[in-house]
Amino acid sequence: MRLGRIKGYREEDFQTVKNQKLQFIEICCNNAKDAKNFIEATEQIKNCIANTGIDVSAVGRWNHDVNVGGKPDPEQLKLYIAQLDAAIDIGAKTFVLGCNKDENVSLFKNYCCAIELFGQLLDRAAGKIKIAVENCDWNNFVVSPRDWEIVLAELPGLYIKYDCSHSYNRGCNYLNELSDWGEKIAHFHIKGTTHAGKRWVDDPPAGMDDINWPSVFAVLYARGYDGDLSIEPHSGTWRGALGNAGVEFTRDYISKFMFR
Repeated sequence: MRLGRIKGYREEDFQTVKNQKLQFIEICCNNAKDAKNFIEATEQIKNCIANTGIDVSAVGRWNHDVNVGGKPDPEQLKLYIAQLDAAIDIGAKTFVLGCNKDENVSLFKNYCCAIELFGQLLDRAAGKIKIAVENCDWNNFVVSPRDWEIVLAELPGLYIKYDCSHSYNRGCNYLNELSDWGEKIAHFHIKGTTHAGKRWVDDPPAGMDDINWPSVFAVLYARGYDGDLSIEPHSGTWRGALGNAGVEFTRDYISKFMFR
């Protein structure tokens, strides 16, 4: 296992990750503009990798609007493919994405769209990079075992990017999901989350939150996971110097569970 974090792709971002004694960066694009900027920065990113020795483990696209009427929008699909090509070019191991649900068409047509979208990216990847569907439900509906049973059955080459906090915040059992689907996980997020009763409070550093991290790692080992662990700072409270301290706290806490 390796431990890294979500960060930008400027030279100073790579230096920050190196100074924090982490091993990789994950790049996340939240909209089409972010994706285009990432694509344009490909050469710059390769230079940063060469200069620092910090690689990019995963590249992702969040907040989807590609599903229009139960079919992938052709222009949006071109951008997803271009971003995938750029991820391959910089040597990323995993490309992460989801698919939005169009409420104007049936659930069947939504699943057909997701399968077509992910299938085209799998064909484009041609084994050079893993394609993983996120379990975040920000404009993405392929997030649960019910969805995976349908979509991954049609696309056996598709993987999952898993984040326990999303399952926990939906009131689901993340340990059950990890146990049942652990062999299909290609990339794993380390993100804390805390509730007061049934109310969400904050996403503090992992290790001072509600997630049962010892049991999470017990399941990951039992299911043979040996991939990357990506710290996701996601708190409105833990920012600036406090945020950096939180990342380093999580680094030290999670490192205690890393034995290979």
